[in-house]
Amino acid sequence: MIAYIKGKLVLKNPNQVILDVSGIGYSIRISTQTFSSLPAEGAELKLFTHHHFSEADQSLFGFMSTDDKSLFELLLTVKGIGPRLGLTILSGMSADEITDTIMRQDVLKLSKISGIGKKTAERMVLELKDKLGGLTATQNGTSGSPMTGLVQTETVSALEALGYRKADAEKAVLRAVKTSGTPLEDVSMMLKATLKVLS
Repeated sequence: MIAYIKGKLVLKNPNQVILDVSGIGYSIRISTQTFSSLPAEGAELKLFTHHHFSEADQSLFGFMSTDDKSLFELLLTVKGIGPRLGLTILSGMSADEITDTIMRQDVLKLSKISGIGKKTAERMVLELKDKLGGLTATQNGTSGSPMTGLVQTETVSALEALGYRKADAEKAVLRAVKTSGTPLEDVSMMLKATLKVLS
């Protein structure tokens, strides 16, 4: 799996960039939100990537932050949402706005995004509101952004898959957040810190 790509920004347009990495050009699909944050062509750029495989082809999808990437991957778990539609959703709203809209169960606002009908919007709310609204403690123990909660919730799910009870996993994640001396910005970092607490 390709976690990120760092290279020279050769070409950019509203739905795609090409990064030159040691003479190899990587074509990466992006949202318009990501496009608006890009530097000028010729600059160095690092994009966190989702490598999507299908029977027909494979594609790279790029994001400026791990939070955007995590939300994109969470959107893909909803029935009827594929990677291209997921990117369209992230083009229609910022990650924070999407999270807030789902948490408020605003089906009408979601259904106004291109390609999202009422039924898909309802599924998004039904399937994602609990995942997005899980743990929200930040590194200093105060209430934080839903994106921080997303990373923590996915870590709890990973621990459950390893055989830990949900209640124990949630307590351990909160302890790891409080005791860690560095920001736990993605699931792998969070999981490693939490397993250390559990041991």
